[in-house]
Amino acid sequence: MLLELFIDNFVIIKRDHIFFEDGFNVLTGETGSGKSIIFEAINLALGQRADRDTIGRFADKTIIEAVFDLDGETRDILEDYGIAFDDNNKLIITRSFGKKSSSIRVNGRIVTLSSLREISLNLIDIYRQGDSNSFMNPSNYLRLIDEFTKDRESKDLLTSLNELHKKKQDLVRKYESINLSDEEVRRERDLINYQIAEIEEVDIFNIDEEAIDREYQKLNSLTSIINSTEKIKELLDSSEFGQASVTSLLNEAISDINSYRSMDKPIENIYESLISIGDQVNDLYQDLDSYQMSLDQDPERLYELEMINQAIFSLKRKYGSSLVDIKEYYEKINERIKDLDAIGSLRANIDKDLEEINKKMDKLSRKLSDIRKKKAYILQEEINEAIRKLNIKNGKFKIKFDENPSIGANGFDDIDFLIATNRGESLKSLSKTASGGEISRIMLAFKEVFSDSDKVASLIFDEIDTGISGRTAQVVGERILKLSKKRQIIAISHLAQIASLANNHILISKEDVDNFTISRTQQIEGKNRIYEIARLIGGVDITETTRRSAEEMLEMAEDLRND
Repeated sequence: MLLELFIDNFVIIKRDHIFFEDGFNVLTGETGSGKSIIFEAINLALGQRADRDTIGRFADKTIIEAVFDLDGETRDILEDYGIAFDDNNKLIITRSFGKKSSSIRVNGRIVTLSSLREISLNLIDIYRQGDSNSFMNPSNYLRLIDEFTKDRESKDLLTSLNELHKKKQDLVRKYESINLSDEEVRRERDLINYQIAEIEEVDIFNIDEEAIDREYQKLNSLTSIINSTEKIKELLDSSEFGQASVTSLLNEAISDINSYRSMDKPIENIYESLISIGDQVNDLYQDLDSYQMSLDQDPERLYELEMINQAIFSLKRKYGSSLVDIKEYYEKINERIKDLDAIGSLRANIDKDLEEINKKMDKLSRKLSDIRKKKAYILQEEINEAIRKLNIKNGKFKIKFDENPSIGANGFDDIDFLIATNRGESLKSLSKTASGGEISRIMLAFKEVFSDSDKVASLIFDEIDTGISGRTAQVVGERILKLSKKRQIIAISHLAQIASLANNHILISKEDVDNFTISRTQQIEGKNRIYEIARLIGGVDITETTRRSAEEMLEMAEDLRND
C-alpha cells in the first residue's frame, strides 16, 4: 500500500509530505485547491511521462517520491525485476526532473520509464476518466475470468494447453525450417557439405590449440631465443680473456676466502656455499648449452603451423569465436544434413504430430471454454447486482464470447466486457466507455466482486461521486468502506456522505503567499474535520444546523467503521 507521498516544487505545490493509512483515505477541498495535482504526482511516481511545464516556480527541479509497503507476494514479483530490498518490505520510487535532466530511482537503483511502468502495475490501480487499469484492458479479461472463483480444473487445463502450445510452436518452427523446394534443399545441402569439408580439413577434434600456439611462438622466436641463451652463457662464463663473468668472479671469491676457511666455522660455511653456487652455475651453463644445441630451425614446420593458425582463424570468423563454438556448429549442420536427407518423412511426421496436438488443444479448449462460460454467467450476475446498488439503475453488464479460429496457449476464447449505463443504450466495450463518474463506480463494482482474487493492494478513485447525491452517495460510500477492509482506498470526494466514512481525511487548500499561490495538505480530525464535513454539506456558510449534521454524520460513520 501507499504510505507516503513527498512532493517538492510541482505546479503550485511548493513542498508537501502526505501520509496515507491502511483502509479508506479521502481527499477533499474546494474547487481548484489542487486535488488533481496530488493524483498527477502519484501518476508520475507510477510511470507517467513528465511534462516539464509542471515544474514549479520555487526551484530548478521537481522531486516526487512515493513510499510503498509491500506484501511478500508483490515483493517477490518486484525482485524478479532486479529490485533490491533491505530487511523490510519498503519500496521507494523517486522521480526527479528539471529543464535539462531527469532521473528515476527505485530503492536507489536507476531504472527506465518503461521498467517503472511495469513495476507499478503491481502497486496501484487508478480509476478516473481516461486512465487505463486492469479492468479496462481487454488483454486482461481471460486472466480475470480464469482467476474468478479459482478452481483446480481451470488451472490444470491452462497448464496442459501451455505445454501443448509450446510443443506446437517448436514443431511449426521445425516444419518451416524444412519447408523447402527440391532446389532449395540441393543448394542448402551443397553449402553444408562445403562447410563440413572446410571444418574437417582442420581436424578440430584432434587439435590442441594451446600446444600449437606455443610451438608456433617458439619456432617464430627461435633466433631471439638462441641469441638470449648465448648472451646468458657469456655472462656465466665468458670466452673472451680478461672479461668478467659469473664464473670468474666466483672463482676469485673462492680463492680469496680459501686461506681463512679453517680459522672460523662461519667462514668455512660461506666457502662451501660459494663452491655449491659455482657447481650450480656450471650445471646451468651445461643446461643452456644442451638446450641451445637442441634448438633446430624448421621453416617447413613453422609454415605448417602458420597455415593451421590461419585456418583456425578463418573458421572462427565464419562459424564461432572458439573451437568449442565451431564444434557445436559442426554437430548442428551434421544434424541438419540428416534432416534434409529425411525431409519427406520429417514433414509427414510433423504433420501427424501437429494434427494430434491440435486435436488435444481443441478438446482442452472446449472444456476450458465451458468452465469460463459458467464462471462468466456468475460474474455477470454479481457485477450487474453491484452496479445497480451503486445507482447505475439501468446499467447492464455482459461478457461476450467469440471463438478464435487459432488456438493459443490460453485456448480459443476471445472475451470482451460490454456495458450499457442508460436505458435503451446499446452494449459497448467497457474499454471504450468514456464517462468518468460512471466508470469509477463500475470499477468499484468490479473491485468488490474481484476483491478476493485481485492482487493490487491500493486503489485510487477519482470522480466516483460525480452525478450522485443523497442515499446513492451513502451506498457508494458504504461500498468503498466495505472494500477498504481488504484494500487500501484513496479517493477524491465532494460529498459529505462519502468523506465522513474515511478513517484518514486529508484536506487540500490553497493560499496566496507573497506573489505565489501555494497548495498544501493537512490531516484533519476533531473540530477541523467537523468543519470540513459541514462545508461539504452546506457550502461556505457554516451554520449550527450543518455543524450538528456533520457531527451526526461522523458519529454514524464511526459506527459503520467499527461494525
